[in-house]
Amino acid sequence: MKKLILSMLTIAAVSGISYAQDFSITDLDMVPYENNSVHVFNVHGTFENPLDEAKLHLVINNVSAAPIKVTGQVVEMTNTDGTLAQFCIGGPSGNCFFPLTEGAYYPSEQGGIIEPGSNWGNFDYLINLDPTELAEYKLRFVQIDGDGNEMPETSFFLTYRYDSSMVVSDVNSIAIAEVYPTVAKGFTNVTLKENAAVQILNVEGKVVKSINMRSGNAQLDLSGLPGGVYWVSFKGDSGVATTKRIVVK
Repeated sequence: MKKLILSMLTIAAVSGISYAQDFSITDLDMVPYENNSVHVFNVHGTFENPLDEAKLHLVINNVSAAPIKVTGQVVEMTNTDGTLAQFCIGGPSGNCFFPLTEGAYYPSEQGGIIEPGSNWGNFDYLINLDPTELAEYKLRFVQIDGDGNEMPETSFFLTYRYDSSMVVSDVNSIAIAEVYPTVAKGFTNVTLKENAAVQILNVEGKVVKSINMRSGNAQLDLSGLPGGVYWVSFKGDSGVATTKRIVVK
């Protein structure tokens, strides 16, 4: 079976991608996840074979100019008790935790240090190993100050959902935007299934342009943007979000 992973905002999700905290969380391609997004898989791993396609990869980046501390919490687990799951966080391969406990912090309540402009590498992830037809894990990442206290307004939530019934067509029906070409100069073409708020973000996760676009075919103006890699976030009126990576010449 094929991995299914999507970034789908819940109805209560915040709009756009913004960081009150000094960290961002991306996938292995450095595409930023949205706060409160849900990531769905239809495959599960095992301890003997932790399938890469069953992992929610977590690259936790320090986007500030000073060292920071970040910790991850398993806020809630649904239809699973955590004995068949693994949470790798905090650095080099092997820094993995299981079984998981609801409410617990990883790698610790005091968090781990991330150096300025750096991350913990490509080894962090959450994986479900439970063959139950449906299992869900809600994660919270939060910044810790020098006294070991949580910093206000720095919580970032991700939900991992294993749903064996999901098929590729389900994911295709959820995506609301297509962008072409993805390497462009001046403008690129966009096809939207619904009206959407659109944000263009740079490699640091900072919003450099915000507009509203109507459903249908249109051109997205890229003029004035320096050459480089960007992410275009589309949040539809329904609350569903799609993020696309583009390169501006």
